Amino acid sequence: MNFHTHYLSAILVLIAVSFPTSLIGIFFKLNLYKISSILPNALSYFLFVVMAFFTGYIGSINYNVNIYFIVLAFIMSFVCIAIEIIEVAAVHFIKYKFWIKKISVHEIINKNNIFFDIIIIFIGAICEEIIFRQVFFNILYNILEVNIFIVIIISAFTYSINHIYFGANAVFQKFIVGIIYSLLFVYSSFSIIIPAITHFLQNLILYILSFKRSNREALN
Repeated sequence: MNFHTHYLSAILVLIAVSFPTSLIGIFFKLNLYKISSILPNALSYFLFVVMAFFTGYIGSINYNVNIYFIVLAFIMSFVCIAIEIIEVAAVHFIKYKFWIKKISVHEIINKNNIFFDIIIIFIGAICEEIIFRQVFFNILYNILEVNIFIVIIISAFTYSINHIYFGANAVFQKFIVGIIYSLLFVYSSFSIIIPAITHFLQNLILYILSFKRSNREALN
């Protein structure tokens, strides 16, 4: 394999793994959502991670973690939630000229099996981080030698676009959060564990908070 072919194959792999959510429609056709509404999403990301692994472009994964970054990852999960809430409130104020008094967590999980749901949330979070952080940074930064700050933006943008099914506002939210995940990845010496912890805890906290909405709706 010559030098230019190696670059081309890396770019093709990057394009191929950029939109894992394209598989979700197929999995919904197979009625997998009846098992768990988040299973198609997690399964899509998992298959793309497997594909990236066999191409060899997943790179060397750094599993080393610093206790201080673990604490930071925990704190940032709450910060990411706060940022999304503030963004929603700000956009609503700009549109309608008054502040929202109460914000409910969007519920997309049926909660048929809590233990199974948490496992799926974990798989989805770690696979998203492997794709949008590990693979993206390995190909763009290590192989193509793109400026690290440009890679952070590209990684965050592609991650956000994969949430467009939640609406345009969600894309902007996930772009900001994606930048945070990428910064955690970079400053933790490219340890995928750190952004994965933040990502998983953020989704888990939102999952737990959605129970409050479910209970309120049940009472109504």
